[in-house]
Amino acid sequence: MLRTLVLFVFGYIIVEMILLISLGRALGLVPTLLIVLGAGFLGAWLARREGLRSALRMRSQMAAGAMPAAELTDGLLIGLAAVLLIIPGVLGDIIGIALLLPPTRAFIRRSLAAKFGKAATFSRFTVDESGRAVHTPRGDQIIDARVIETRVVEE
Repeated sequence: MLRTLVLFVFGYIIVEMILLISLGRALGLVPTLLIVLGAGFLGAWLARREGLRSALRMRSQMAAGAMPAAELTDGLLIGLAAVLLIIPGVLGDIIGIALLLPPTRAFIRRSLAAKFGKAATFSRFTVDESGRAVHTPRGDQIIDARVIETRVVEE
């Protein structure tokens, strides 16, 4: 895992350097710097705006008593976008600005939900007519059981 992460980071740095050098050769130093700085400022403005919108939606969902799962995911993606925009580079700026756009975030959110929804195991506790708690895990067999004796132990 650590080896894969190190290889990914080095690969990312090499791709960023190749893109910056290529852009610098094609446009020149000043336009390249303006593009990188402009993307950073634009990204910071978009991150602030989208972050505030996400926080307001999260607050309204929580006030309504609902779990703000989509808003939490949006907040994480906006935070990732902000980090990518702070780091100088063309690829990071492109990915960061793409993450700040609501349609892109919605697509990534759906993809993540599909990926992690398959891997997650869900269980459910219900109470039947007699007041007994019934645990019905997904894919397991339901066994009918009854508590015969209980005892309270005081410390």
